[in-house]
Amino acid sequence: MSYEKIFEPGKIGKCKIKNRIIMAPMGNINMADPIGRPLPKMIDYFAERAKGGTGLLITGLVPVSYGVDPTVSEDNDTTYFPRIDGSSRTRLAGWRDLVAAVHSFDAKIFIQLTAGLGRVGSPEPFLKGKLLKSASINKNFYVPQLPHFPLSDRQIKKMVRSFGQSAINAKVSGFDGVQLHGHEGYMMDQLTSAPWNRRKFGRYSNKFQFAVDVVREIKRLCGEDFPIIYRVDLTQALRESYGEEVFVKRFRGMERTIEEGLEFCRVLAETGVDAFDVDKGCYDNWFWPHPPAYFQDIPYVEETAGRLKEYFKKNEINSQVIAVGKLGVPERAEEVLEKGWADFFMLGRPLLADPYWPQKVKAGKVGEIIHCIGDQEGCIQSFIMGGHPCCSVNAYTGFEDTKKLTKAEKAKKVAVIGAGPGGCEAAKTAFARGHQVTIFEKTAQVGGQLVAGSNMRIKHDVARYLRNLQSQMDQLNRDGLEIKYNTAVKSEDLKGNFDVIICATGLKPVVPEIEGKDQINSIEARALLLNGMKLPDGVQKVTVIGGGVVGCEVAYSLAAERGVEVTVVEMLPNLMTGTVHANRSMLLWMMMGKGAPSGKQGDALQNSIAAFTSSKVVRFLPGKVVIMANRKRKDPYTPWTTLIPENIHNPFDRPLNPKDVEEIVLDTDFVVYATGGRADDELYYELLKQNAAPEVYCIGDARTPGRVWEAVTSANEVARFI
Repeated sequence: MSYEKIFEPGKIGKCKIKNRIIMAPMGNINMADPIGRPLPKMIDYFAERAKGGTGLLITGLVPVSYGVDPTVSEDNDTTYFPRIDGSSRTRLAGWRDLVAAVHSFDAKIFIQLTAGLGRVGSPEPFLKGKLLKSASINKNFYVPQLPHFPLSDRQIKKMVRSFGQSAINAKVSGFDGVQLHGHEGYMMDQLTSAPWNRRKFGRYSNKFQFAVDVVREIKRLCGEDFPIIYRVDLTQALRESYGEEVFVKRFRGMERTIEEGLEFCRVLAETGVDAFDVDKGCYDNWFWPHPPAYFQDIPYVEETAGRLKEYFKKNEINSQVIAVGKLGVPERAEEVLEKGWADFFMLGRPLLADPYWPQKVKAGKVGEIIHCIGDQEGCIQSFIMGGHPCCSVNAYTGFEDTKKLTKAEKAKKVAVIGAGPGGCEAAKTAFARGHQVTIFEKTAQVGGQLVAGSNMRIKHDVARYLRNLQSQMDQLNRDGLEIKYNTAVKSEDLKGNFDVIICATGLKPVVPEIEGKDQINSIEARALLLNGMKLPDGVQKVTVIGGGVVGCEVAYSLAAERGVEVTVVEMLPNLMTGTVHANRSMLLWMMMGKGAPSGKQGDALQNSIAAFTSSKVVRFLPGKVVIMANRKRKDPYTPWTTLIPENIHNPFDRPLNPKDVEEIVLDTDFVVYATGGRADDELYYELLKQNAAPEVYCIGDARTPGRVWEAVTSANEVARFI
């Protein structure tokens, strides 16, 4: 494909943009210093995407609500967000450097301004004696027992003025425009939509008023020609997500309808907004605004951006429409533009995975794209746990200021054992530095543990990533990087033959010993996936032991693809502990029969998957699984809530009494063990013992079973060091 539409120039207001590609705003958490001045980390992060050919970049959220919303501040009035409010020339110095770096590559940049977090902010300020704030009395998202109290009109007007001051500061610093952070249930959305704004009196009982006042203030200070993009959820889609019964019980019958969302956009366009990027959903169904790997491509572009574009045409409104939501496949992005569903499209995580996506697409080298795998472990979970944005499949994302690929002073003979994501990263990085590299892979393909997972239909993003990774490694093989497939090696095969040996040997599954295990047919989860999820004849009921993310993915896939009845048994109080919220909530949503990867309700499971948490399998009988389950165990299916990190204390959380249990007997025809694994480090320790090479390293799961992020990061660190 020529992708002509993608590379046509366009305009937002009077700002001319060289193509239709916009880098979506993603929070630049901990990429600025404690007073909010952008660090070289943040500057180089944006410069890299500008170098890659993106037409317009948008920063992550920059709060304007200091002194009003306590959740945006840390101890001693520091912040983990960048800041541009007030009159600090110290902060402006960082912004000027950032803008100059982006402009150097003929890219434009807008700043995203936010009214703050409100009910979706951390509850910690409350524990330090500060009152939490929102549009009305609302529950904190993380700790629902904590209330947020209504903002006064005076406080809201203070934020309006701060929006104007922040925008003029941005204009003076060289920014090309502003994006307003009005979606997903953050403070601006709380003030402008029904789920959270239940004010009966005063100026801001009109749900459109706050946004209108902000737009007018920015235009007053910055001029009518300074462009504004408004980021909006056309609807929070709560009824659509969970059905009428849950909606009425949980959400009090309130949400912004699509019709009201369209009217809201009309009013804002008439007020001066030049473009809208539009999605749906909020924190309570976070899988919509942060679509995980499980969603198919462009799951809601037609019904959101396409619907708004049609509405604007019908009403002769000239504002531009920007599509967002899993557009990382260039054919899909071109299709959206061709069909007229949008004027521009946004890429978020695809540009973290590969900053050079635009250049590769323009050059027709789509097979070289490093595709996002949708795990959201680096881009979101990292900063939730106290880090900054990075990427599971791109070790340089968020480290552009410190990680440099340089030629080695001395070329060495390097052996890499295992061609999973970590092994491939180590090999290609070492090869790029000039080392002589040989990979030994015991199977016939690259991918390691991801190969098994990619056999589930819901893991199509992983399958796409592996196809391109295989293509890239095949090309490196032709260029001189030696890959020996179907080759299992021992320490004696390696000793004395290499200067460096990197063990990327992965993990070994662990299957617990349980009484009566031989009385029932069973298989380990990875083995099941590698055999194409084939089940013995006559199997109708399957029990999955282990409710981590692998167990839940297997359970859903068996139910959806094989049509069997599935039960999950998990020892911990919650399913998928440690999994990023968007992915966890979407998988719960699908397991409970409320949604599907297509995003269409009609494609959901007919029956929910039974799940027992705080439960343990104690023995097997012919055709039976016997479990001990805690009588006070939680409802496993609450996708509208999230799990709090271990280092955040919830004073309202009460542990279960471990002795308050009941015996439950489950009928089953087949058992799948999704009980984790241990590091396959035998070869590594044998190599160390034999002093097999001057340098011997162990990376990824072979060191500590974890995620793709740890494997790729450790591989890159080692390969840049040798």
